[in-house]
Amino acid sequence: MTYQQTVNEIRNAANAVNKNGRFDHGRIVDLSQAFSGSYPLIWLYPWRSTDPNSGDFLSTHPLVIGFWMQDRPDTNTLEREEIIAKMEVLKDLLIEKLRENSQVDIRNVSSEPQYQMHNGTLSGYAVSLTYQNFSPCP
Repeated sequence: MTYQQTVNEIRNAANAVNKNGRFDHGRIVDLSQAFSGSYPLIWLYPWRSTDPNSGDFLSTHPLVIGFWMQDRPDTNTLEREEIIAKMEVLKDLLIEKLRENSQVDIRNVSSEPQYQMHNGTLSGYAVSLTYQNFSPCP
């Protein structure tokens, strides 16, 4: 599976479950500079891939995906709790959508709430997972 295939599959699933928000990908610094735009934001971080010739016969991608809403330094605990709860639901919807694809295998899902990240402007959820696609590369 190519880099572009992976980005497209995640983007398509993200757009399907996050119609009023946006999807983007890149480095942490890119996220910090991409603060303007609609929220929620689903952010795909860079990843490393295992070579399919290494004995696994499939390329395997350990992905990290962030689910972000705007936050403020003066947000109270209850407001932040609501942000994180909404992003947890969005995270679950995305994983469910990805699993609908019979050519994709999602494993090792681990997630964690995120509090006032990226200069204190975003809160939400981060998930790490192992992503395999059984489709041949174009």
